[in-house]
Amino acid sequence: MSQPPRSIIGFDRKLELAWLDAMASRLVAGASSAEARQYVWNLLDGVLAGDTSHGARGKTITVLSRVWLLVPAHAEPLREVAARLFSDAPREQRLALHWAMLSAAYPFFVDVAGCAGRLLTLNGELTLGQVVRRIKEDWGDRSTLPRAIQRILRSMVQWGSLTDRAGRGVYGPPKTRILAAGSLGEVLAEGLLLSEGNGLPLDQLRKHPASFPFDLALDANALRAHPRLILHRQGDQTDFIEIKRPSRLLNTHPHVVESFRAVPLGDDP
Repeated sequence: MSQPPRSIIGFDRKLELAWLDAMASRLVAGASSAEARQYVWNLLDGVLAGDTSHGARGKTITVLSRVWLLVPAHAEPLREVAARLFSDAPREQRLALHWAMLSAAYPFFVDVAGCAGRLLTLNGELTLGQVVRRIKEDWGDRSTLPRAIQRILRSMVQWGSLTDRAGRGVYGPPKTRILAAGSLGEVLAEGLLLSEGNGLPLDQLRKHPASFPFDLALDANALRAHPRLILHRQGDQTDFIEIKRPSRLLNTHPHVVESFRAVPLGDDP
């Protein structure tokens, strides 16, 4: 299964939850990718500067588009399921669907979220500097990295996934955690597994540090019947979960709904 290379940051803009909702809702309503992109482009008029793909508005649209429109090929089946769940999901639970799609599209997002989750578990809070130092160990000391991390953390504050603490660049846990159970939990789990590129012990996936804003409840019996995931018992009696190989998905996912298929777009909306 082809995974996004971990050399590409990709997610380097602050995203508001309303913008993610708008992109997803237009697709669910039957809009084409181009129509959904144009809708959000108009929505951000006067909010972000720029009239081309090289301005702040255009760069933000590019990041948003990879979440729901121009998704990686390996995330297309996940998007189909997430889109079906989106309309009926309560507003706060829609964040789990966005989180799953962000995870599948941007490994950098998962690494930042995982670092945040581990620091919250250890210290009850985190700082921008702590996250930057840890992420540099895997991503290298590049000039664009601190600002990208800051924008992801500020996005999480806007979503309610982190809270501001006293002191610049200090963050605390969310005020409440969101229950991700049933189909919602399975979508979130699949997004995390797609980002990992490898399977994980089920107990480890349930406690994945990148899922820190959620209570991820996964039922082993339901997962055994999942069309895109495999749950099997290892020799030490550990339940292990992984993504089915593409060849094994042919009979369970023969197509992706055409209205959600990504289409190439020009430089400008």
